[in-house]
Amino acid sequence: MLTTTSRRLLTAALCLAAALTTALGGARTASADAGGAVTCDGEPRPQECTVVVIVVTGNGGTGADGRMRCWLNGEEVACYDPDFGWLHRDGCRYRRAAVQDPPPQAGPRPGAWYVRSCAIGGGMGNSRVWFADRDAPGTGPLIATALAALRPPVPTVRTNPGPPAVPIVHVPTWLWVDAVTWRPVPATASAGGASITATATPVSVEWLPGDGSRLLCTGPGLAWAGGDPLGSSACSHAYTRASAALPGGAFALQAVVTWEVTWAGAGMSGNAGTITTTATVPLVVAEVQGLNVGGSR
Repeated sequence: MLTTTSRRLLTAALCLAAALTTALGGARTASADAGGAVTCDGEPRPQECTVVVIVVTGNGGTGADGRMRCWLNGEEVACYDPDFGWLHRDGCRYRRAAVQDPPPQAGPRPGAWYVRSCAIGGGMGNSRVWFADRDAPGTGPLIATALAALRPPVPTVRTNPGPPAVPIVHVPTWLWVDAVTWRPVPATASAGGASITATATPVSVEWLPGDGSRLLCTGPGLAWAGGDPLGSSACSHAYTRASAALPGGAFALQAVVTWEVTWAGAGMSGNAGTITTTATVPLVVAEVQGLNVGGSR
């Protein structure tokens, strides 16, 4: 499952789209649901309301494809037009200028000039505007779409001893995450010939054995292999009591995997923080009673 941290990142990704697509000063506040209904609170001329709505489609943890949809004046339109470029929240379209003049003295770097096309009366009015690469029209929504499409898998927990055997009190139990769920997970959003790929890469796992202790392991942990009776793992835990008296007769062993999230594409790259996925499994721990046998001479 995606944790609260994950949901915060995805919410932030959608907010990023709104923030990056309001780089120009005159953008109006608007909202819309995924069905395309548009509401412009306090807008005296609602016919000028422009909303970019992000709708994500994908196939889960195997790498999802994002799709961006846009509405203008309450009607769905193409987010990208081959002649005029990306639809922006000010109702105009922007395309990268074929001829790049020197950047403005105070302009953010790196960046580029864009041709701004706005409907004026029955025609189109054009002007040139400088954008930082990350703030360029279309880039922000693509980044947000790719981030929101990430579906890192729930970790598959492994232990040694593992079922049907059970761990023994005071004997280290090896802990690791199966390699099938420990791999980079990509998600790509594409529109108008541009693509942004977000990637979630697992970096660490925090183990909560269920007895009040915590264990942080860099990497998935060492998978136990048979035939190595003297082997040891830094990612292991020795329980000090049996689980028989607990509800269900088992400890709740929890693995929390932290994923680093990055994005790249369109000549840019960035870091989007971390997300976590969590798995909880029951773990029965037994106690072996020793028997001391004494004798007399």
